[in-house]
Amino acid sequence: MRARRSGHKVWVIACLIVLGSAVLTACGRHVEPEESCNFVQNGQSQRVSWQGRTPVKLFVHESVPSEYFDSIREAVKEWNRQLKYDALTIISFGNTGENLPKRDGYNVIYWIKNSWDLDRSNEQARTTVYWSGTQIYEADIRINDYNFDYFVSEEDKSYNKVHLKSLMVHELGHVLGLAHNDSHGSVMNVSLSNGDVRDKLSVEDKDSIACEYGS
Repeated sequence: MRARRSGHKVWVIACLIVLGSAVLTACGRHVEPEESCNFVQNGQSQRVSWQGRTPVKLFVHESVPSEYFDSIREAVKEWNRQLKYDALTIISFGNTGENLPKRDGYNVIYWIKNSWDLDRSNEQARTTVYWSGTQIYEADIRINDYNFDYFVSEEDKSYNKVHLKSLMVHELGHVLGLAHNDSHGSVMNVSLSNGDVRDKLSVEDKDSIACEYGS
């Protein structure tokens, strides 16, 4: 996926969701495929989610600057407000350890400042989701501060910067199991323009999340 230039605006890919799955199949058992509802699906066309294991416990790595903490909190609230319960919860800020996502049983938000994959420089962020069968058991978010700058308020809004809350609402949608879509106005749209604010769930987003988690 590549950036698209239109006048002075730069359209970029919001993220690339990296999916790891271990699908457990009973011998000879037929599993009916499910409607996707814009969720990631396993090899048997079943939606993957945290169903039954919420709230998803999030840890914010010490690499994330404190000036962005409120944007992360507000992004979490957007999903919880729609679901009317705490599907996501932040356990702590400032977690120590290597600034590199790994499969370790923790759902961590990382801030990557010094490097990013050369062939993925258009990514504003990347969410890695791990599941077994239909059950997600870990998801990690890395934010690309190497190629992008971010803003949090109207006062520092710029067409050279990405709105962090909008990006985090998108990434947390991936954490919950949602896939990209091409719907205009959806927080899960595949691209987010520098300077744009898209941090409120659309009707399609609300219908999608209700399909798996209720409302």
